[in-house]
Amino acid sequence: MDTSTQPTDLHEQINSWKEEVREVKEEVTLMRERLEQIALSKAPREVMTRVEHFENRILRQREVADEMFHDIKQCAKKLTDAPSFVDHDDRPVEDYTSMNGRMETFQKLYTELKSEFNQFMSAHG
Repeated sequence: MDTSTQPTDLHEQINSWKEEVREVKEEVTLMRERLEQIALSKAPREVMTRVEHFENRILRQREVADEMFHDIKQCAKKLTDAPSFVDHDDRPVEDYTSMNGRMETFQKLYTELKSEFNQFMSAHG
């Protein structure tokens, strides 16, 4: 089945992704600040081990967010270079489909991190 989409719909989706990645970056910055408060509090060793674990995960999440933001911008650039009407079967933005899958994974992993972090903070924050 041949489905067509207006580029503006794709641009709206890409802008939505960029905003979501920006929000994740802001949230992980706040998470890191909260961890620093625990680290400065002379918490027990087992708590400090968990703090270090989350610091590493947050650092990696930030790196992935930076990579995603860059790749989303590249995907948007390809869309800009595309014709005014994009045909899904031969569109030059094959990256859009892979970006969609990557964004779903990004969202899932961040949701898991946030949930684990919030559980930790409710016990130790």
